[in-house]
Amino acid sequence: MKKKEVLILIGLLILTCFLEAGLLTKTSIWHDEAFSVLLPQYSMTEMIYRAGLDVHPPFYYILLKGWFFLLGNSVFSLRLFSLIFGGLSVIIFFYLIKMSFGDKKLSLFLSFLFLSNCFFIQYEIEGRMYTLALFLSLTSTLFLIKALKRKRKLDWFLYSLFVALGLYTHYYVFFLVFAQGFFLAVYFLKKSGFSLKGLLSNRNLKDSIFSFFLIGILFLPWLKTFFGQFHQVSQGYWIPKMNVWSVPGTLWKLTTGRGIDINTLSSKIILVLLSLLVLFFIFYFLKKVPFFEKYLFLSLFLLPFILSALLSLKRSVYLDRYFIFVLPFFLTIGGTCLWQLNNSWFRKLLIIFVLLASSISFPLYWKKLEVYKKPGMKKAAEYLNQNVKNGQKIYVGSSFVFFTLRYYNKTPVLPKLFAPGPLSHFSGTALLDKKDIVKDLNKGLKKGDIVYLVNTTGFGNYQPPVPQNWKEIEEKGFQDLYDYRGWIIVSKYQVQ
Repeated sequence: MKKKEVLILIGLLILTCFLEAGLLTKTSIWHDEAFSVLLPQYSMTEMIYRAGLDVHPPFYYILLKGWFFLLGNSVFSLRLFSLIFGGLSVIIFFYLIKMSFGDKKLSLFLSFLFLSNCFFIQYEIEGRMYTLALFLSLTSTLFLIKALKRKRKLDWFLYSLFVALGLYTHYYVFFLVFAQGFFLAVYFLKKSGFSLKGLLSNRNLKDSIFSFFLIGILFLPWLKTFFGQFHQVSQGYWIPKMNVWSVPGTLWKLTTGRGIDINTLSSKIILVLLSLLVLFFIFYFLKKVPFFEKYLFLSLFLLPFILSALLSLKRSVYLDRYFIFVLPFFLTIGGTCLWQLNNSWFRKLLIIFVLLASSISFPLYWKKLEVYKKPGMKKAAEYLNQNVKNGQKIYVGSSFVFFTLRYYNKTPVLPKLFAPGPLSHFSGTALLDKKDIVKDLNKGLKKGDIVYLVNTTGFGNYQPPVPQNWKEIEEKGFQDLYDYRGWIIVSKYQVQ
């Protein structure tokens, strides 16, 4: 790359990190983030074992463990890890577009749409594996294109390596790998003129086959655990079933970063119009873009939707936030169509409007959240840390707030999770030990004891039955960031 391009890429990374670093500690961590920050506390062997009991592969936690060793496991450190890989994803995306379409200005336009996208920023400042998996997916795609253009074995090896690391980070990467494989099949068939002799003589084809074989070998050590996790998810999972509005709703979120109420007629009309617009963009993209790489971007956008929908016929695995992995390809199709419009003045006007809309989308979204009114578990734990005395009890009524409290807890008391029956695996059981569980709220208590009960109105609003001999002394409520997380309720009781 030229020196000017390097400076542009560095500028993009600095801009991304600068704009969002101040947001990293504004909100309380939630259940999934608490899982991220607590799992690396174990030894490497036990951490990988416990990751296998959950639903995600271990590479994110392995890197995060090393990161925490260097910088500590603060909320800022946890989310900074995601932010850095978000910035790196923007850089790789810039280079990917430039290599695919040869237009530096288009690369800058699409990269800005990407880094300012409201949906992207939401998960760029969350302490989970999404931006790491996104970075690995984009990098594998970059080396795939390099391998096809330069025909070097090193590029094929690096492609295999980044794919394997992506699969060890998030299983939705499987959909992207399938899309890459589908593109390669079409690419080699077209290159050979649909001739068997031409196929067999193509050195790139042989290298690509070896690359997929290498991916299989690299993933082999985790294969047994993967099948165990897949069986576990097949038996029961929390993700709701898909419906006719699932995909249009995801497209809306990818575009605006916001959810939409599908129960209103106006929302349904909006989603239908958006779906038609996306179909038009796909048609226009295929017609106007002359480069064969367009089929790769199209595959990486469409096939994850198709494959996740097919898998969801048995057990739903379709979740909006997992489509952050197709966001850059979605933006490429839509943004390139705007870039290719024939009418010069209208094209410039529309591009300016889109850039402005993208720039203000997340700030408006953040302002509407009213974060300062929603401190969640962070504030609830502050209350407990100031009031709980040695010898008192802290019981938690939901596993979906148990781990967040464990992270923030600075009291002399070890919180216990009230779980009279079996817990679902997706509630974080991989982090639980017998010492963490209490099955009878009155066990071990005597008259005069002080008990704090922590619960949430979110995540299904399960309310544990309070023993009749408990007298409520005080109750505090702390609203969490999103409606589905509800309120954290802290109730203080005295045993009668």
